[in-house]
This record gives sequence, C-alpha cells and structure tokens, in this order.
Amino acid sequence: MPFPVSFEEARRQLRLESDDASRDDELRGWIEDAAAWVEGYTGHLLTEREVVEHVAGFKPVALTAWPIAATALPALAYLGADGSPIGIANARLDVTRRPARIFPATGLFWPFRNAAQPFTVTITAGYATVDEVPRDMKRAMLILITAYDEDREGGDLFLKAVKAAERLCGRFRLRRL
Repeated sequence: MPFPVSFEEARRQLRLESDDASRDDELRGWIEDAAAWVEGYTGHLLTEREVVEHVAGFKPVALTAWPIAATALPALAYLGADGSPIGIANARLDVTRRPARIFPATGLFWPFRNAAQPFTVTITAGYATVDEVPRDMKRAMLILITAYDEDREGGDLFLKAVKAAERLCGRFRLRRL
C-alpha cells in the first residue's frame, strides 16, 4: 500500500545514507505510524480502501469514512429474520459535504422492521492517489517521522512535533456543534 510519504522521502527527511539499510524496517514502521496518526487525528483515509461501517436505520446515514468519491457505490445490507444478509438497493449517496450521507432513493424508505435495525455499509473511501493527499498532511507525517527518530522516549521534542502536526492537520478535522 503506497503511503503519502514514500520510503525515499522519509530517508531524505532523516538524512540517512542511501547505502545503509540497517534502519529500513524501523523507518517503514515510522511511516505507518505517522500515517495512522494523521488518519486518526483528521478522520481522512490516506489510502483508498474498502471500508465497512455498522449503523442503525431509519435516518440518513452519516459515514465516518472520508474522502469518498462522488462515483462510489455503497453496498448496504442488514440481517434478515433467519440471520442471512439482505442487500438494500437504490440508496443515494451525498458527498457534497462532510460527513458523507446515504439516504434511501427518492420516494423510498429503508426496508427495516424497527427504527434501530442495524445494517452495514460497505464503500470505497480514501484518497485514490498519493498526489491527492493534501501537502499539510504529508508535512505532518514527515515531522512525526523525524520526532520518532530523534525523541524515541516521547519527550519534549516529540510533544512539540505532535503540536506542529496538529496545527498542520487541524483544518481537516470534522467539526461538529
């Protein structure tokens, strides 16, 4: 899975010698950790993947996954009385704002027995290419990777790096009133 910060970019950020492979595994782990931090903080998926969300029915469904392509087709299903999954067709997807929402098709209703009927939504979400990831998210990853290298105990330098990453990524967080 390609991360927004490549292995080579991370090596350059840390000024590692190109012929020294002794820290490669550690560096790969830091790239994964930095990507996980950015995803957790912003709610944005940095790489495109299939996401399954579990929700309850009879209202517009707000998805936590973001970004979602306008052409994405959600697959919805709920468990029938016998416990087998039953697919739901004709859902509308609204990705004009965050969170993305799924509604029953115009003039239709969700086919549930009760308002709390749980169901699943499966959809492809995340940035389709590395180039689509905002630069500030990439910068935050590079700052965190540097902090992982220079302050392994999680001291003052690491806290400053986290604050810097929060400033860079803050505008991408979902705000709710």
